Amino acid sequence: MAPDRARFDAPARPVTIEGELAALEDARAAAAVKLARLQTMPLSMGADELSNEYITAVVQGGIEQLQHDLVVFGRLDDSETWRIGLYGVDRGGEQLVVDWRARLAEAFYQATASDPLGFDRRVTYLGAIDELFIEELTTGEITGHSPLLTELSRGRGEQMRAAVATLQAEQDRLVRLEPTARLVLRGGPGTGKTVVALHRAAWLAYNDRRPTAGRILALGPSERYLRFVATVLPTLGEVRIRQTTLDRLLGPSGAAANDPRWLAVLDELERSVVQPQALRVGRLRLDADEVAEMAARFVALQLPWRDRRRTFVQSLAARAEVGNAEAAAAVKAVWKPLTTRAAWTKLRNRRSLVALGAPADLIDDWLRTEEHGVLADEVRSRCEGVATRYGHVIVDEGQDLSALGLRAVLRRGEGFTFVGDDAQRSAPHGIGLRAVASEVGATTAELATAYRMSAEIAEWLNAHAHRHGIDAVELIGVRPTGRPVLEGATVAEREAALRGRWSTVAVLGADDVWSHKGVEYDAVVVDRRAMTPAEVYLAASRAAHELAVV
Repeated sequence: MAPDRARFDAPARPVTIEGELAALEDARAAAAVKLARLQTMPLSMGADELSNEYITAVVQGGIEQLQHDLVVFGRLDDSETWRIGLYGVDRGGEQLVVDWRARLAEAFYQATASDPLGFDRRVTYLGAIDELFIEELTTGEITGHSPLLTELSRGRGEQMRAAVATLQAEQDRLVRLEPTARLVLRGGPGTGKTVVALHRAAWLAYNDRRPTAGRILALGPSERYLRFVATVLPTLGEVRIRQTTLDRLLGPSGAAANDPRWLAVLDELERSVVQPQALRVGRLRLDADEVAEMAARFVALQLPWRDRRRTFVQSLAARAEVGNAEAAAAVKAVWKPLTTRAAWTKLRNRRSLVALGAPADLIDDWLRTEEHGVLADEVRSRCEGVATRYGHVIVDEGQDLSALGLRAVLRRGEGFTFVGDDAQRSAPHGIGLRAVASEVGATTAELATAYRMSAEIAEWLNAHAHRHGIDAVELIGVRPTGRPVLEGATVAEREAALRGRWSTVAVLGADDVWSHKGVEYDAVVVDRRAMTPAEVYLAASRAAHELAVV
């Protein structure tokens, strides 16, 4: 929210395209001067090496930002004029452009005529400042065309565009949640959940001040999805965020590796290497019950296995008043070391798995697969911990996370954002967003306004979900186009007709439908032969302007 501002009788300040273009050029000139100054700044002026590293990071970050073209997409008026853009620009203490992620800019998205948050006017630019959408917040008067509807009516390209100029208030509030917040956002197709996820990543990179703030991990569902959204974060001025898939991060994971029954097997593996018995360390003597009670306290710690064992040894050494090496030698029979390699060897051996109580069907499936990413990560983290942690982890299509996949995500972050749609769950091991929210203890939210797709497509999807009992968000269509959903005819006929009207047209069938999750097209032909109702729903929801189902 913008800082509190006293109301006042603001002088009339005309808003013109010429004035806004002139202000943009002035800000660009100031940015160019600042960039030139940063590029010639000496980077060894600090008091010590650590200071020099900090100065270098700050300067390089400023250079990277200023090398992007300055985009200004609106302004707020109170006693002054505040222009809002992709990054901030100042000159001699005068703020020419306010970064969209700054606190003052929040009112650009949140102010209304009923609650103007201390401002009198909001102006939003369309395109290259060739039309102005002016909202007089004190009178409710509106001039121009809605930038949101103009943007939504445009054709879709090969890649997703940033929506920073058209973020809606409900989306912006979620983008600006505290960095440590845990959010599960359930949204229907076209409601902007991916927009929230990506803009939240950019907002966090700007606002998070914790030591881990520079590390943000964004996980998508597929390589196709990553290509589709690849330009969004750089467009928002952020290149520091790691975007990848869970398979690329951990390695592919087959169904057997994702089986939640592994958790009980691994618990048993840990218990099997702790065998309490009477113990003598220096002059200290403990009977088996005392050793068992002491070991149980350390086994229960939320630490990697090697750290739990080390703290047990250190505690025993202090109690016995001996060195750590002597205590470690004494406890070898009580608490055996367990390395990642040793644990993995046991898990790839049928006899060991049987001894650990693994179900026979799980053993058979497991020994036939080499895709073990999430399970390998679970074993490694239990023995050694996680090498890299992030200030925030964002997961798109979070409904497809398995129980082990979710644990892998939670080990890596301090704050979390999960977005998705249970109606588009494709992984057989996916636990769904409600289970994710319960496990994470997250704030939950729902988006239902279908901004991306036409109202006709949204209504068709609602009817399809009702007919087939699909667990879908009830969509609210806001953009009628007069183009009904087409059914019948042949795939070739529908495709030819749509390609005559739209630049991006996809024909989706049962063989590849799920690889298109998170991607959008101007028009879609759904070849529903051999498709399940859920697959038809997913395929149809990729269309923005026109849909044919044959």
